[in-house]
Amino acid sequence: MKGPDSPRLFLVDGYALIYRAFFALISRPLTTSKGENTSASWGIANFLQRLITKHQPDYLGWVHDSGLSFRHERYPAYKATREKLTEELQSDFDRGMERISQLLDAYRIPVLTLPGYEADDVIGTLVARSVEAGVNVVVVSGDKDFQQLVKPGVWLLNPGRGGPANVEEHWVRVENADERLGIAPEFVTDYMALVGDSSDNVPGVRGIGDKTGNSTDISSRSWLTRGKLPRSVPAKHFLSTLKMQDSRRN
Repeated sequence: MKGPDSPRLFLVDGYALIYRAFFALISRPLTTSKGENTSASWGIANFLQRLITKHQPDYLGWVHDSGLSFRHERYPAYKATREKLTEELQSDFDRGMERISQLLDAYRIPVLTLPGYEADDVIGTLVARSVEAGVNVVVVSGDKDFQQLVKPGVWLLNPGRGGPANVEEHWVRVENADERLGIAPEFVTDYMALVGDSSDNVPGVRGIGDKTGNSTDISSRSWLTRGKLPRSVPAKHFLSTLKMQDSRRN
């Protein structure tokens, strides 16, 4: 699939790619002769080389989280179930981050971050500002949350990965934006609120599921006024029903 025309800003969801590179070889990490774990830095070096050589971005930004965000203050259990690294692995990861920072400096790629906010927030803001300025934006990430950003002028690029388990990169644009979740981008925030996100320890609405259930249970909205939810309603059917009934009213 062909990407956008110039001018193009590529925004990389940095930590997501770093974690993926680090854990991809967790059972047999790459190491130097001195024992330094280089899995993450090696993976990011290869990624940057592929991205720059193949896509030749006009502008490129590397976006990071900045410690705890306002979400942790509002919801202390946010991401609380994520497994912590052992002391040894954390040391390896921190050293890898130092190497990656050196790589980004060498490539002269700016690291974009804002205290109190996650990379997702920074990327979403930069996407909006860039589209207003007439710049096409490519968000480089495999995170499903970014599906909500897809619209004219905004693309997603799941970079895939090389090696024995080779996975081809995948473009998401307006025409195929509903393939992954089964819903259009404008409903992704509603969808995520309904089904929750176990990776972030965010619960959804009880009784509304992702894929299972019978869509005929939500053929009308009468159960909403009764304050009851049908059992195991698929979220995408729930949203489709609401959209259809809203369009009828209009």
